[in-house]
Amino acid sequence: MSTPKYKLTYFDYMWLAEPIRLLLSYVKEDFEDVRVDWDEWEKPDGKIDKSPYPYGKLPVLEDAENGLKLGQSFTILRYLGRKYNLVGATDAEAAKCDEYADVLKDILKEMELMWEKDEKTTLEMKTKWLEKTIPRYYSVIESDLKKNGGKYLVGNGITWVDFLCAQMNQLFTAYPKVDVLANYPTIREHQQQVFEIPEVKAWIDKRPDNYDGW
Repeated sequence: MSTPKYKLTYFDYMWLAEPIRLLLSYVKEDFEDVRVDWDEWEKPDGKIDKSPYPYGKLPVLEDAENGLKLGQSFTILRYLGRKYNLVGATDAEAAKCDEYADVLKDILKEMELMWEKDEKTTLEMKTKWLEKTIPRYYSVIESDLKKNGGKYLVGNGITWVDFLCAQMNQLFTAYPKVDVLANYPTIREHQQQVFEIPEVKAWIDKRPDNYDGW
């Protein structure tokens, strides 16, 4: 059995690494899926050596072809997108991929503001996220996706941002436990189509199920 070309190290969650796992599955690349225990990683005693990982953070992708060790989840996706021609057909389409990715990152950052110890503050941030953040961004994505035929976010073929969007939608629903796609049927259909791609579905069917959607 040949050694996998890639090694992907992350925690035992979907979160930031799952879009990468989906993309690698789609392009039929075997990868070493290394899972690190979050609690052990966060312990102040420093038993886990973080020095091999850029910035002491995860995820990290290692490419055996060229020796590259790459941090930052969106950077990893862009790298793989370029490597496997999943960035659109033109510079304009590549830019739209980046735009949608940055939008999803903004939504994620605002969702993370819910992580407050104070329940009142958490509820206020959740309400703001659901009533303002999601409609502001998703109304545009829904419209753009519909104009583009509903199957792909950008152009006439799948791009790396399709995997990102599909998985982020699952995360945005799972963590706050609210169906954020209730008013966005085109985005929901897009997610379902991505998850039904045979190579992607094969990964979903075999991946660990010890986490509840995130």
